[in-house]
Amino acid sequence: MKYFITVLLIIIPFGTYVQAKILEPEQHSDIKFIISDSTYDFVEHNGLVFTIADDGVHGLELWVFDEKHNSLRMVKDINPNGDSNPLIFRIGLENVLLFYAYDEEGIGLWATDGSENGTVLLKRFYFIGIVARIMEEDWNTFERYKDEIYFSASETNNQDYELWKTDGTPEGTILVKDINPNGSSSPNNFHIIGDRLLFHTNSGGNDIWSTDGTEVNTINLTNSKDKLKTINTVVWNSTYDFFLDSLNGKLELWSTDGTINGVIPLTNNLDETLKVSSNMILVGNHLYFESLTEDGSLVLNISDGTKAGTRKLKTISTIPNSGIFFLSYNNIGEQKLFFYTTENKQNSLWVTDGTVEGTIKLSSNELTSINLNKESLYTDKLFFSSFEVEKGDELWVSDGTIEGTHFVKTLSKIGNRSRIEFTSDVIEDKVLYYYKNDNGFASTWLTDGTNEGTNILNPNLMDLSRMYFSNNLFNNILLFSEVSLSDTVRLWQTNMTKEGTSVIMPNNQSNDKHINPYFFYQAEFKNHIYFFADYYGEGWQLYRIPNTISSVEYTPQPELMTVYPNPAKDFIQLELSKPMHLSIVNSAGKIVKDYGVIADGKLNVAELISGVYFVVNEQGNNIAKFVKE
Repeated sequence: MKYFITVLLIIIPFGTYVQAKILEPEQHSDIKFIISDSTYDFVEHNGLVFTIADDGVHGLELWVFDEKHNSLRMVKDINPNGDSNPLIFRIGLENVLLFYAYDEEGIGLWATDGSENGTVLLKRFYFIGIVARIMEEDWNTFERYKDEIYFSASETNNQDYELWKTDGTPEGTILVKDINPNGSSSPNNFHIIGDRLLFHTNSGGNDIWSTDGTEVNTINLTNSKDKLKTINTVVWNSTYDFFLDSLNGKLELWSTDGTINGVIPLTNNLDETLKVSSNMILVGNHLYFESLTEDGSLVLNISDGTKAGTRKLKTISTIPNSGIFFLSYNNIGEQKLFFYTTENKQNSLWVTDGTVEGTIKLSSNELTSINLNKESLYTDKLFFSSFEVEKGDELWVSDGTIEGTHFVKTLSKIGNRSRIEFTSDVIEDKVLYYYKNDNGFASTWLTDGTNEGTNILNPNLMDLSRMYFSNNLFNNILLFSEVSLSDTVRLWQTNMTKEGTSVIMPNNQSNDKHINPYFFYQAEFKNHIYFFADYYGEGWQLYRIPNTISSVEYTPQPELMTVYPNPAKDFIQLELSKPMHLSIVNSAGKIVKDYGVIADGKLNVAELISGVYFVVNEQGNNIAKFVKE
């Protein structure tokens, strides 16, 4: 068993000889598991990493591991007669992680500190059924508030879902309030505003509630106003909930700060507004929303949650049946909002920074449609595709200015069957995309939005059927799965450079389907990235790699070849017994120069900066070490 990281360079024929860098993972546990689509995700809590797995003996149970090698162990066999199907809360309390699970008597809420004795049943609850997985925070079905977890649950099969909370103990798992004594209030969309916990209910209508954790101070915010009816389209930021409701028979935009007195109408002072649309989006602390005027004009508006801060930005179109389509749904910063409009079946790209003068139309007459898109979360950069009947999908980019909105590069010469599909988020202002040309030939490309910066990511990623990327990002390292036309499924990593792109697999792997391409998860823990894979066709095992590409090491040979002069200035000389494919690697493990096949052993190193370097052969072995002056 190898417990170090190795990078190998191999030669693969593809028109011309190219190198495929291989990162060999370290096996962290020799236990073999059975694959299940909903399992093998991870959650870290209190210095431990938990996962859900089936070892073929105990069924689907909760497992845990730490940084010690081969420490993967089952927490507790909760259901000895089958699967316990742990459904885990992504947010835990200080000392325990919460999860639902089956045991021999039914379903209950459990807490665990990672030990068998510390895994206890808190209370029985009713579910139609639970599936083994980890509940994400954006499900908004639970929230940590004042060192307790608040959630919706039902004690009986009448499905009377009400507001509960727990401190992680059986005696501290209690009903906060029976909001709807005649049925179910179904609390949902938990979030914190100020010092209050807000949530929504669905009991004969939609309402917004606020609580401080006590029954008496769990109050209905929206039904406390006589004029308010059934609310809809609720979005929120850290300061306000925004929602639509009627006022004097007219649909208006409202906000609340979590108090009854803080529930106010926002748009009743916009005199020309006839109808407020449910089409809205939050960017930073501002809400953008669409409205129509009496003459049919389409208007873009903005609100900060106050009446004074709710205003018209700009009339976008006066053509009937026009529409606004927001593009920045993952925008988490205070940057510009991209959107496009449709007028007479023609698309136009727009941007706004929240000011009248900063709300401008970007696109030219060349741009006839806007399809898929990816936006940087931290900078004003949008990648998108536009479909042309005679050309297929084309790649465009915008930096939020007219001059910076342009076509990127011609990828296909003729035909209309080419297709672009973005396969990563924007990282370091670059994005990966899957491109299928007119002949059905697919490959993975990397673009920074320039012609010269748009190229195939790796020559070994040009025989694709599909490509899927992970939602996780570790030190700007993206992991993705490659599904080839030959039905090979492999795991890769990239830092959005050709040099930093590697396939992850042991040198002696014997199974061509390493991972499940649709459900592959990773966890970062103690300077490593952990994942499950099946490299030998014998079951899924836990592996890990360093969480930085520069930390990989090349396997040294027992004896290094003599190189001279050493230190070197302009060139080095090696005594070769036969022609060899040689490269230079720096001390961080990065290939800095590739010489191809060399027969005389003389290598020009004048371009290299001062430092320690290795000469690497085509098998990835260090054959010489030298110092560049």
